[in-house]
Amino acid sequence: MEVPKIKSYTTPQAHDSKTLESQRSKLAQAHTRTVNSHVYDVVTGEYYGVYTTSTYSPEPIYYTIGTPARLGENWLIEDDCSVSPLETSDTHSHPTELAPVIELCHHEQTSEVRTSSTRGPKPQLTDNPLAPALCILKFEERPTPWLDDIVFGAIYTGPGVIAGKHSASLPDVMSVLRLSVISIAAAANCLLNHELRPMSTRQLQRVIEAARTALRGIALYLERHPQILQSIDLQVDFDTFWSPPQAAPTKVPSNEHPMKQQALMMIKAEVPVKTIAKALGISKNTAKQWKQAATRANYREGSVEGN
Repeated sequence: MEVPKIKSYTTPQAHDSKTLESQRSKLAQAHTRTVNSHVYDVVTGEYYGVYTTSTYSPEPIYYTIGTPARLGENWLIEDDCSVSPLETSDTHSHPTELAPVIELCHHEQTSEVRTSSTRGPKPQLTDNPLAPALCILKFEERPTPWLDDIVFGAIYTGPGVIAGKHSASLPDVMSVLRLSVISIAAAANCLLNHELRPMSTRQLQRVIEAARTALRGIALYLERHPQILQSIDLQVDFDTFWSPPQAAPTKVPSNEHPMKQQALMMIKAEVPVKTIAKALGISKNTAKQWKQAATRANYREGSVEGN
């Protein structure tokens, strides 16, 4: 008895589709099991056939190599999907013009910059000789846990804590400490708030206060650990940090009227009181009192010389 075979092909053109479909429907209705490609009925033990396979050997497809595209050539795609080369002007014959620079973040003028008025205290500038060392340590990515501790302490003791949070952030103070001159104007050029907008003057003052507080602590640590500066081949004059600041000469407050001396000179020249008051913008009573005091002083001097 010839064993029926159930042929299976990877290409449907190589076998009869009706026979294959009938065999598949029969196998689907029966409880079959396949052992080494042989198909058996599990209930009755009937032998259905064996699966045979054949290797798929497709015919090779040959592709023609197209012409290579020229680099640097622009193409224009029309609405009807037609493509045509786009003529461009010769960039070598015409000089290229640079586009104007657009300032992404406009820094507002801080209150430290005074253009017309000279009143009030002058902006305080603090020289920072530690800026090169801190920049090198940052560039070489050296671990500086001591620097974080000093700056955190400076933030806590300087501007302090507001609503349970530090009033100045650690990265902002670190950025200011890497400036050669610590001032509000210099910090405004490199600091932004959390909305990437120019920082307010009050917040800049807090950051500057923390940086100035941390400056001496950093100098003290580097002076006690000279190997840090030796490793980056830098020298810092620490005497500038410990020298007492030069006290500005204090002016002795005077209660004398600013126009009194000029009025006395006019009184000596025998200018009338009404003219003195009108010329100096003072009251007649004030000019009269000054004239009476000057007359009494002259009388006393004359009496002393006579005796």
